[in-house]
Amino acid sequence: MKLQQKLVLLTTLSKGLMAAVLLLILPWLVQTLVLRHTDEALRTELRQVQTRIEQVGIFEFLPQNQTQRRTHYDLLQDEFIDLQAVTAKMPPDTIGTFPRQRQGSEVDFRVLRHTATYQGLRYIIEIGKSIESVQEVYELLRNLAVYALVFAVLTTLLLELGVIGYLLRPFDHIVERLRAVQGPTPLAAPPLRTSTSDFQYLDASIQQMLLKIQSVFEQERQFIATASHELLTPISLLQNRFENMLRAENLPEEAETQLVTSQKTLQRMTVTLRTLLLISRVENNQFARTERVAVRGVVTEVAEELEDRINDSALTIRWSLSGEPTLAPANRSLIFTLFFNLLSNAIKYNQYGGQIELTGQPTPDGGYRLRISNTGKPIPAEHLPFVFDRFRRFDEDAAEGYGLGLAAVRSIAQLHHIPIQVKSDLQHGTEFSMHLPPAA
Repeated sequence: MKLQQKLVLLTTLSKGLMAAVLLLILPWLVQTLVLRHTDEALRTELRQVQTRIEQVGIFEFLPQNQTQRRTHYDLLQDEFIDLQAVTAKMPPDTIGTFPRQRQGSEVDFRVLRHTATYQGLRYIIEIGKSIESVQEVYELLRNLAVYALVFAVLTTLLLELGVIGYLLRPFDHIVERLRAVQGPTPLAAPPLRTSTSDFQYLDASIQQMLLKIQSVFEQERQFIATASHELLTPISLLQNRFENMLRAENLPEEAETQLVTSQKTLQRMTVTLRTLLLISRVENNQFARTERVAVRGVVTEVAEELEDRINDSALTIRWSLSGEPTLAPANRSLIFTLFFNLLSNAIKYNQYGGQIELTGQPTPDGGYRLRISNTGKPIPAEHLPFVFDRFRRFDEDAAEGYGLGLAAVRSIAQLHHIPIQVKSDLQHGTEFSMHLPPAA
């Protein structure tokens, strides 16, 4: 899972958890706020009643001939004020929810009780509001709070997703640069445009690492090229000496056998050194790519050159190439070497009487997908990532080669910007797949 996906998942989960917690406590919180607001409204109303009594006197609130109690309801009987004379000592002011008769039924009211003394008499003032009227306000506030919560969570979530994508955009650029590296000599890249110091440090560190790798690879490549070139001269001299010695008439048979064996060894060394020189020259861009190469013709030419080896192993080649794939600009001799090495491997590691299949079809981007497969013994899965490395041999039973053929294939493919992959299993054998870019 990508870092951006993990951050998005973390943000979504945290917002969901926060929303769930708030939804759980929201009813209690809203109810508490509504009751506090109602209690404060009752206290305000009590202060207004007290002020009015001080202005006009207590008896103005009581009906004539009734000095003990008076109860007044509003029109809908949702609020009331009750004034009652008492003789017993009453507790201090209280506020709470109490049942009360209204139109023959018992209804819960939020009631404020206050004890006061007027003109030597003790009175209880009760001011109440029905819970039903409070409940309406509660429902309204709860719905508004839920809508506001959902809106806030969604808004902040979308905002954070956008911010995460914006902040991680430099990281995506770094990944794209690394993916664009096709070899140890990447193209110079401008400094990463970002204000995040961590990404700046990461980009600078990667660039320094690539420069070090490039420097080490340049030294290795120069050494291989120099050593291969210098070794070819004494090997040629040795081959000439062996040939002259083999022309001697009095040469013992045993010595002749040893000379022939040594000559074969020198020939293999010559092939190895020439392959190393080829890889070095390809990686140094010493081959011009100015030709327009018809791929079908090159593959046919390679197959004809390898016909004797194909017949010796009783192999069958199945062709299924649609269209006329073309590479341009390209180097025809290098493309020939690329397909020669691939088909040679398909012959060498195939089973007797097996098949080699060449299939290809155009791709929507104007390129061409070409596959070369064989029915030989599959390459072990642990060796697949290393099949293009130098001196890597995945079949120790094979007597030929030093593991340089596929290394040359990779170098030529990279020079021509041809991605190449390999897959292998027991059921389908081994398949090399290439995507030839559109011809320029």
